[in-house]
Amino acid sequence: MSRVQSDRVIQLLSDLIALRTVNPMGRPYSGTSPVERPVIEYLERLFAPYSVAMVRQTSSPIHESLLITVPGRDSLAGCLFESHIDTVPADDWADRAFSPRIDAGKIYGRGACDDKGSLAAMVLALLQILESKEPPPQTIWLLAAGDEEHAQTGIRHFMANQHIPISRAIIGEPTGCIPVIQQKGVIRWDITVQGRSAHTSQAEQGNNAILSMLRVIQELTEHEEELRRRYTSPLMTGPSLTVTMIQGGRTRNMVPDECTVAVDFRILPQMDRQQAIADVRQRLSQLEISLSHSDFQVNVPGIQTSPDAPLVQSAVQICSSILGRNVQPAGVPYGSDACYLPAATPTIVLGPGSIDQAHAVDEYVELEQVMAATEVYLRLMRGE
Repeated sequence: MSRVQSDRVIQLLSDLIALRTVNPMGRPYSGTSPVERPVIEYLERLFAPYSVAMVRQTSSPIHESLLITVPGRDSLAGCLFESHIDTVPADDWADRAFSPRIDAGKIYGRGACDDKGSLAAMVLALLQILESKEPPPQTIWLLAAGDEEHAQTGIRHFMANQHIPISRAIIGEPTGCIPVIQQKGVIRWDITVQGRSAHTSQAEQGNNAILSMLRVIQELTEHEEELRRRYTSPLMTGPSLTVTMIQGGRTRNMVPDECTVAVDFRILPQMDRQQAIADVRQRLSQLEISLSHSDFQVNVPGIQTSPDAPLVQSAVQICSSILGRNVQPAGVPYGSDACYLPAATPTIVLGPGSIDQAHAVDEYVELEQVMAATEVYLRLMRGE
């Protein structure tokens, strides 16, 4: 890639990192405009000279997305490119998180790899399409999505209001420029055990909810082990049932009458979500413990695109050519906005950077990877 293009990548990604778009993640938000507004206004200025259609999509009182549409020769269907604008907080390195710096071919800053590296690459690829004045084979939608890090309201709003068929979708996330065709589904909810309070001097008169919850946790652990034996994938690890938070007890001298845990259930794409949930509840019901299940905070499927799909074959060939090595489709255990695409839509997750850097202190992305992703996206936009 030319030096001019390299400078363009550095400038764009540095600008995006410096624009704070921190998702409050359910915490109080004191901003006067939506979280994503600084980047949306920046992109609107960037694309204004090209007279393309740009629409802000308000998905919640504090979140919005920007949809950029470039008409193609085929107007009956389109290709979706999506990367998210919001980032997780950077409270533990706020002194430097939004001051992008370059060192040894890496650019550091909150969002560098998750997900502004992908966004920058998609933006630069689309600008090259516009500058060529050659219409792409299909209409291209670039969705700079809001609220991916918390409630995914951006992609959900887009899908609820999208009326033209999506022929294929490329979701930007840090995958090392490897096309990902499998992701796990995510189910999150709370389990609450009811006990009976009593003074700890007469603990035998109570029913300790925390001790009962230990039995629930043990049962979840054993169920996870059985699921891992039953369901496997050559592309990623098996299902997981993880207790992520626990809360119980009222005072130091009272038998706890209630205990609640948060559960994160990751399932493989071939598993039936409803049956997987029913199996967990049935197993816990056999403990004869008074417990209840909350509504789901998250309940989304995994993705599974056939390795034989034309989109996957094209991506594998393009990535292999650009990276200079043989690339094979991959699977990853984490979720993304891809799960909101219809199961019948060929979808891949692909972008620069490593998931190991996402949400980390001194997050970074290699500039060579961003430049490689730009070329990958450009060739996919051209229908190669």
